[in-house]
Amino acid sequence: MRQASIVFLLCALLSACSGSGGDRRADAIAAAKAKMLDLISDPAATFTHVEFTGDNSSGQTCGVIVSKRGIFTKQARFIVYIDGAGPNVEPGLGSSMSQADFEWAWKSECVNEGYKG
Repeated sequence: MRQASIVFLLCALLSACSGSGGDRRADAIAAAKAKMLDLISDPAATFTHVEFTGDNSSGQTCGVIVSKRGIFTKQARFIVYIDGAGPNVEPGLGSSMSQADFEWAWKSECVNEGYKG
């Protein structure tokens, strides 16, 4: 009987932990999208391939933002860090970061951390 109680308690704790982790990831993605919309000043911009990588204390949101500028549609990859650093945006959508620097950050912070995009 005692083992059954311990197993039940462990299952409940595991369920609680996995549920809260999902909420933090969703919150981080929502915050990253809001930060990107503010950065490019286009509330109509859309997002694709957005994923949270890393862990809940030092992770980042990686994805693609698509914005219409006049008659042109531009898209750029972005990285927004959960600790408030960044965002890093691929050149072409208002970023001063070089393409080489962005590629290094994208590979190390997104791809190497599990981004599937």
